Amino acid sequence: MKIRRTALVAVAAVALALVPSAAMAYGAQDYTNRGTVSDTTPAAGESFTVTVVGPAGADVTLTITSNPASIPDSAITIAGTRALTKTTNSAGTAVFTVTLSQAGTYTLVATDTASGAVLSTQAVTVAGASAAAPGGNLSSTGSNALPIALGAGALVLVGAGGVVMARRRSADAAA
Repeated sequence: MKIRRTALVAVAAVALALVPSAAMAYGAQDYTNRGTVSDTTPAAGESFTVTVVGPAGADVTLTITSNPASIPDSAITIAGTRALTKTTNSAGTAVFTVTLSQAGTYTLVATDTASGAVLSTQAVTVAGASAAAPGGNLSSTGSNALPIALGAGALVLVGAGGVVMARRRSADAAA
């Protein structure tokens, strides 16, 4: 029984040691989510770049989807289109210049055109036009603390008065 148990433990140890080797045997480079965006919160109408890394000489397609879907396609510009395919250079890099002209959340997905593999998924949020007052004043936030402070002060005075009256009564009762 001991020999059988020892043999099973040895087989399990060898299997555990070889599992990572089998996973690394595949020689292709992993290009999953190998993209960057120069600005994930650009202002409306401001251009930014999307850099995607993939296999050298491969066609890469950048597709942009808006949320909410009511944002028209005309609000998205990728060198004049909504989806653009570029060929990566010898280093495997493709750079796209993007301009989003309306507020919203946009999803940028870069895919290898030949295999259909997703190389990069990025989210970009474009804020609406600034509603700041002329002169650069910030809007008022928070609350007015004066009524709260006056109420707290009144409660402290009532409590102190109650303590003073209780001490007088106890002093009168002791006398």
